Amino acid sequence: MLRRVAIATLLAGALVGLALAQPPARGRRGPGGQPPGPPAGAPMMFARGGPMMMLGLLRNPQVQQELKLTEEQLKKVEQLGEQLREKFRGLGQELRGLPPEEREKRLQAVNEEVEKELGKILKEQQLKRLRQIALQVEGLAALARPQIAKQVGLTEGQLKQINEILREAAEKRRAIFQQGPAGDPQARFQELQKIRQWVDEQIGKLLTEQQRKKWQELIGEPFKLEFRPFGGGFGGGRRQQ
Repeated sequence: MLRRVAIATLLAGALVGLALAQPPARGRRGPGGQPPGPPAGAPMMFARGGPMMMLGLLRNPQVQQELKLTEEQLKKVEQLGEQLREKFRGLGQELRGLPPEEREKRLQAVNEEVEKELGKILKEQQLKRLRQIALQVEGLAALARPQIAKQVGLTEGQLKQINEILREAAEKRRAIFQQGPAGDPQARFQELQKIRQWVDEQIGKLLTEQQRKKWQELIGEPFKLEFRPFGGGFGGGRRQQ
């Protein structure tokens, strides 16, 4: 069960990352004039991170300013997003048809390719800071990822407890989204934020002092990213001059 939860979360993270790298939605709109589909702020708060999230974050003006991206870099990021959307079109359907082990390998290959391409655009220090920001956005849920868990020094027992916390959080979020589009978007957004905070609190209780220190080293200096309620996204688009 825990393995299925982890793989399902990886799948969600990859698909969300591709969605985050897309330009603002045009055309068909849902209730209240908002784009159809899940709220733009929620995935960033709860999806698995890694290179896909990093690519999506690069569309945020706050992140662009923090990294001091040049106009040339911004153009290359846009081009990369277009290339990857075309290359990985139908990725979700492909992953669903694979056995769990093969699915995980495919996702790993996708992430490695995305990070390699980002490394061609960003300077070493920019890429390092982007990784830190992505971890801050993802929160302590990032510890469920094997690479991050290894760096922090988690035990198998801690990983099992973390996956159980994430499973419970997923059920809570599912219940919120099953309510449909009716109700106050701001209130629903706040409920999602509470779940995110609950996840961080519960996982934080499992960590030793040394593990907390290693986590702080991974996330670097605090970075405040502005989230907006449903339909408002997180400030996507190119920075203002």
